Amino acid sequence: MRRRLTFGVLAAFAVLAAVGAIAAAIGRDHAEKDAAEASRASAEKSHTAPARIEKVTRGEGESEEASTAAQEAYADRAYPAASISPVQVKTSHGADHQIRVRGGRGHGSWRAIGPDTLNVDTLGTQSFGPPTQWSGRETALAVSPKCSDEACRVYVAAAGGGIWMTQDALSAHPAWQQISDGEIPTTAIGSLLIDPTDASGRTIYVGTGEPNGSSDSEAGLGLYKSTDGGAHWALVPGSWDVAKDRAIGAIAIDPNDPTHIFIGTDVARHGLSSRSGGRYTPPDGRTPPLGLYESKDGGASFTANTIKPQDTVNPGSANGADFYKGGVTSIQYDPNDSSTLYFTIWDYGLFRSTNNGATNTEIYTGDPDPVGSGIRYEFSPAKLAGGKTRIYLTVGSNQKFTDTGEWVDASKLLRTDDAQAATPVWQPLSAPTKSDPGKYATWNFCRGQCWYDQFIVSPAGRPDTVFIGGVMQYEELPPYGGADSSNGRAVMQSTDGGVHWTDMTADASNRPGLKFNGESMHPDQHAFAYVPTNPDIWFAGSDGGLIRSSGSYADNSADCDHRGLTGDDYTDCKAWLSRIPTVLTTLNAGLNTLQFQQLSANPLDPLGDVLGGTQDNGTLAYSGSPTWFLPVTGDGGDSGFDPTNPQMRFHTYTGALMDVNFHGNDPKTWVWNSDLFNNLEGCCELAAFYAPAIADTQVHGQLFAGLEHVYRTKDFGGDQATLEAHCNTTNAFGTSDWLYTGKCGDWTVASPNLANDAAYGSKAGSYIVELDRANDAGTMYVGTRRGRIFITRDASAASPTYTRIDTDAQPKRMPSGISIDPTDPLHLFVTYSGYNAYAAAAGTAPGHVFEV
Repeated sequence: MRRRLTFGVLAAFAVLAAVGAIAAAIGRDHAEKDAAEASRASAEKSHTAPARIEKVTRGEGESEEASTAAQEAYADRAYPAASISPVQVKTSHGADHQIRVRGGRGHGSWRAIGPDTLNVDTLGTQSFGPPTQWSGRETALAVSPKCSDEACRVYVAAAGGGIWMTQDALSAHPAWQQISDGEIPTTAIGSLLIDPTDASGRTIYVGTGEPNGSSDSEAGLGLYKSTDGGAHWALVPGSWDVAKDRAIGAIAIDPNDPTHIFIGTDVARHGLSSRSGGRYTPPDGRTPPLGLYESKDGGASFTANTIKPQDTVNPGSANGADFYKGGVTSIQYDPNDSSTLYFTIWDYGLFRSTNNGATNTEIYTGDPDPVGSGIRYEFSPAKLAGGKTRIYLTVGSNQKFTDTGEWVDASKLLRTDDAQAATPVWQPLSAPTKSDPGKYATWNFCRGQCWYDQFIVSPAGRPDTVFIGGVMQYEELPPYGGADSSNGRAVMQSTDGGVHWTDMTADASNRPGLKFNGESMHPDQHAFAYVPTNPDIWFAGSDGGLIRSSGSYADNSADCDHRGLTGDDYTDCKAWLSRIPTVLTTLNAGLNTLQFQQLSANPLDPLGDVLGGTQDNGTLAYSGSPTWFLPVTGDGGDSGFDPTNPQMRFHTYTGALMDVNFHGNDPKTWVWNSDLFNNLEGCCELAAFYAPAIADTQVHGQLFAGLEHVYRTKDFGGDQATLEAHCNTTNAFGTSDWLYTGKCGDWTVASPNLANDAAYGSKAGSYIVELDRANDAGTMYVGTRRGRIFITRDASAASPTYTRIDTDAQPKRMPSGISIDPTDPLHLFVTYSGYNAYAAAAGTAPGHVFEV
């Protein structure tokens, strides 16, 4: 008998329902990329090892909402004024902070369990190289101008970890200190700048909010400043009105006047859940336009300098459908002329002002983005002899091919040697010509995710030296299909003005790994900095933390002779490996910046055996130590344990792509059971970037996964002996001869199309985002991205029966969580992401937390 449904809004502000996987102890961190709907994921996946997958392209593509009640509530709060001002919002934030400082903290206590350090197994690395250490996504770096062999201060900005600093960045094991907790009220940081007018290096600016375009690029709270090397921070007051709920992607200080400040703002989001959906730009009237802003009074106030037409929010879409156009990610002064300023605008090009920002001219105009999300540009100026200024310019064009697979366009590098000319002449330095290792080196350098990761840096005083960073070229690494013609080309260096390049991605240490020798960078590069007195010692920041070069280089091209290469691949390899770092050193021990998506606990040992999926750093294992372990490579989505034999466990990469292990966390015994999902997600069925997957809470061996349908296996994906004999995920231990043949896995459909079947009425669209199993014989709840909620009481039956229990009185938005009463399977709480103001505009139901 169906229990009567009583949905009731519990609060106008956030009330977080605890989802009990580890009783009242471990919650979910919210981070990760969306699933693309209009343009499906550009997944770069090995045909020999189911591991690393690239980010999706633009994000989502449907709808998000609420109702006129929100307008009334807003009007009630604003009365007698017509709107709530940014000043009032800021004051409210301050009051909330004081309440949290003074208010009760509850009866429980929290203890951090790490990871202070993440140890990565050889099978956890993207190249199956030697064991290493990683941390989380780093977005910006700054090196003190006082850096020396004796003391070198380096600042690191993290996407979700705040600001970190070390005083001994050149030591073998730097000691890291978190310096923004309690001072900056967000951990999402996008930019860092040491004031060039302060010779002591102790004045630092931090732009909050991450500008990297991903759905987990969290919006910020303005610009912050420290005058004591990061010991204390204060909001730059004028930045609040122009940058709150945006990201600050760039900061510049006038070399002649430290009170003259420029900042560039970019798209960033709120509301992302671990189900990779629900993020949204805050409502109009609260979110300032993207663009270049200027202060002439030390930040007391900012005014718009350059604002271009940009996307507006579509309240009827799942993610707002507003992307990056109009954002500013780079601002720099001319090294020859302190009154000349350059800046890039997303989807427009490169601009120049010769009168310190009073007016500007576009000096490079790119082609419009055919995908529609906007082309990102980055640049680096260099001082040439004779007083001219060179600029290196990256153009983050999306990959485009003819119907027959020939290149039409891709990301590329340009150079001008007279940026001050009335009409600078731009020389292309990239081309899709594999026989030319110089031009091919930087062609397609950021592949299909240039909105997310790219940098270009030419060290001061070395105009012919330039570094470019983007994504890993996986097919050129040993574990993946393709010729092993490089070390990954995630970071490349040229010492002759961008004509010839060598690969900085791995070193010449020859430290032994399984399929690759030598330390190697993590994929997805975001930030780069160098020691001012010796630019050969440099730091690169990526999705996997921080790495440092030793300052010397070696010719490792002889290694190409052992890679089975011929023709252009051999020629390219010889060129790219002719000068690589002698030693690369990871600096991630103690740098606690990892971003978790999900946690699962061994039901028989919930405090000592935990798995956690992380953003681009795989599924990590915790066994009681603050040093965690990564046993297998790839992204980290959902994970879980069998209820009666928790040595049986699973993890997912992206989508519902899954490995299982019948032997705990042994890196060698993960087996692939996801041929079905690998085929479906490429052609026939939508899935979230991190699709929901759960182990049954009661039934041994039973797993569920959500795409548009619910899928189920009753034996962890297949017979153990068969999977272990043919579907080893590493292609290195055991046999992997059945991978991608359709034989690995025995998943079956266990529901109708709950997301899109018109027979279920309203809120159709997208895919399943929530699967939650009660502690009884067969009750399970399913949530779809557009807000449908279903119940089945017979989840283990041959053909489970599903009943939709929501109505149009509940939001047409993404359910971010379902929490079931452990003592009553028909009593639950449902939370929804999104903004009521957009629901009002779309004419759909408001509300965020409901009880059933």
